[in-house]
Formats: sequence, structure tokens, C-alpha cells
Amino acid sequence: MASSLAKQLSRIRVADRAAGSEKSQLYKASFLFDPRQAANLDVQTIYDIGRNGLSELCSMNGRFAYYSKTLFSEAVKHMDRILQTKKDNEMLDNSIRGFLRELAPYFLTKPAGKALEWLIRRFRIHEFNVRDVLGAFMPYHETKAFSNLLLILHFSPEDMRTFKFLVAQRKSRHPLDRKTLVQQCIHDRSILAFIIDWSIEAARADQSYPVLLSFLATLVSQYIGELPRIDDSALQFIVPYVVKALRLGREELQLAGYIILTALASRISFSKEVLDELAGVMVATSVDLRSTLLCLAQLAHLQPQLAKEFPAEAAARLGERNDVQEALNQLREGYHVGVLCDSLLVTLADNIFADPSHAKLLQALVESSLITSASAAKVCPVLLRRYLDLGFEAAKAGDAVGAAH
Repeated sequence: MASSLAKQLSRIRVADRAAGSEKSQLYKASFLFDPRQAANLDVQTIYDIGRNGLSELCSMNGRFAYYSKTLFSEAVKHMDRILQTKKDNEMLDNSIRGFLRELAPYFLTKPAGKALEWLIRRFRIHEFNVRDVLGAFMPYHETKAFSNLLLILHFSPEDMRTFKFLVAQRKSRHPLDRKTLVQQCIHDRSILAFIIDWSIEAARADQSYPVLLSFLATLVSQYIGELPRIDDSALQFIVPYVVKALRLGREELQLAGYIILTALASRISFSKEVLDELAGVMVATSVDLRSTLLCLAQLAHLQPQLAKEFPAEAAARLGERNDVQEALNQLREGYHVGVLCDSLLVTLADNIFADPSHAKLLQALVESSLITSASAAKVCPVLLRRYLDLGFEAAKAGDAVGAAH
């Protein structure tokens, strides 16, 4: 009880000092205004600007309406987060994070700037929510708007461990170009981990958007391309993230994962175990089968092991579907899927008696126009060998029965 009271009194003293300092400040952190000009604008003025921005955002996306009753309500106009409990601040941070994810696709619009101005003044997101701000708006790192936002961020000692390079960047007053960001990710992998984690969590919350996932796919692909060499450490860093993204079952995030996998496959040869796991996860979690098969077709061109032998478990999963033949026929019109088809056909033939799903899919593909004379030349010997093996096993069983009698 005494401890709780002491903490509350401490927060009040801190808030009093901050308030006293605020009144005497000649400058205010601002996204829209000059710091000196912002200091002359009271809370009500900034609130009106923020509400106006929110109203305009609501006309663009109805999901913003929810925040008119929370972050932009009259009830929080004079709230001081320093005086709130830890639980209250955690709830506030969650609400701010959700709003920033919704706002991110509109970052370069005027209404977004108005809404941010309110969050900066009232909730001091440039101090207390730096990671959320960076996660939401990092895809715009080459824009002037991002550079302006960077100028007002307060990095804590913990933030500095990951984002120290941004402090040096803002001193230059130049936008953060992609090459610099990629090199920083190579220098410190935690930067890339932060971006990937943010992107996956945004997708998990159904708050991802095309610019974010395009940024993710491009950045990680460029990171892979610029690494001096792909060692086990790099593989152990990237592959689990890709698998995590695929398993989440969000179509656009899966597409980003496929692009990253293709970039990785162009640099190294995967082991059979890794290929088996990746193909299995891709097929098992596929939201858009055409995209999945296209990625597998690209991997088959890049990975000799996959071109030679399609993973049996993944083939069995494909055999459980009814749309594989149609998807491959559609892809064949614009892409080279022959290597994948041949690899898949050989695996299906080799396992024809092991699983009914293999026989079902093999029959469908043979009856379609997907199988060529070259494919038949590869598949027929495998089928013949399996039938001979079956006959040999039957003969052995017959001999055993005769001997018993």
C-alpha cells in the first residue's frame, strides 16, 4: 500500500516537473509545424486538428471510426499518461499500436499528418512509442515525411542498441536510402529482425497492407543478395521467419515469403531435409495454390535436388487437392513449369502404391496435357520398376505361403 502510494506520488512529482517545464518551453515536438510555432498552439487547437484529420481518414476507411471513441475522444483530451497506471498505459500502447498500423497505408496523406500531430502532443508517441512509430512508417524511409518524423523521435538507451544509426542519419538531414538501410541490416541483424517481426505481427492482426509487405520482401531479398556469403547462421536466421510467415496463412505475407525463398535459393543449395520441410509447409499452408506452385517451379529451376525429386509428403498433400491440374495448366501458359511437373510426376510414380493420393494425382496429370513425351520417358521406367517390385513382392509372398503348407 505504502509502496503503491509512493509510486503514485513519484509520478505526480515527475508530471508536475514536466508540466512546469512545458509551460516555459519555447519549442514543442511537432510533425506539421515548426517547433517554435507548435509551442504557441494549445491542446484544444491540436485536438481540433487531430479530430479533423480523423474525420477525413474515416471517409477513406471506416475502420478509423473506432478511434473517435478512444484516442480521439473528449475524455482523453486532458489525460496525462505519466499519471496512469502501468496497466492503463499498456492498454493505451496497444490502442496506439493498432491505430498506427491502420494509419500506415495513409502516411503520406494530409489527414494522417493531422492525426499524428494529436498523438504526438497528447500521448507523446515520439517518446513512448518509438518502436511502433518506426515499425509502422519504416516502409516510407526514403520520403521527406519519414525524415521529418525521425527528427522528433526520442530514443531510449534500449532503442539506441538497435536504432543508433538513425540518430546519425537524421543529423545528415538526408532521407534514409535503401542501400544504407540494407547495409545497416547486414551490420546489425536485429534491425531486420525488428522489421520482419513487425510485419508478421501486423499480418497476424489483419493490419498489413501491400506497401509494407512489398517493402519486407524487397528488403530481405536485397539483404540476402548483399550478404558476402550465406552461412548456417544466415540460414538459421531467415528460414524460421519464412516458415513462420507461411504458417500464418495470410496470402500477401505468403507471397512475400515466396519471394524471399526464391532469393535465398538463388544464392545457395538447400539440403534435402530443408527442401522437404519447405515444400511441405508451402503446400500445407497454401492460400493461393497458383502462387505456391509458381514458387515451387522457380525453386525447381534453382535447386537441382528439387528438380530431381519432389518431396513425397508434399506430393501427397497435393494429391489431396482437386485443383492442382487446373492450376498447373494455367501457369503453363505464362511460366516454365516443366521441371516442376517432371519432378512431381516422378515422385508420384515412385510412390504410387504407398499412398492413394499419389495415384489419384498421377492419373489426373497423365490424363491432362501436362505430360510430354520427355516426361513420359522419365515416368514410365519408374512405373515399370514399381510394378515389377510389386510382382516380386507378390511372388515372395506366394512362395512363403507354399512353404508353410
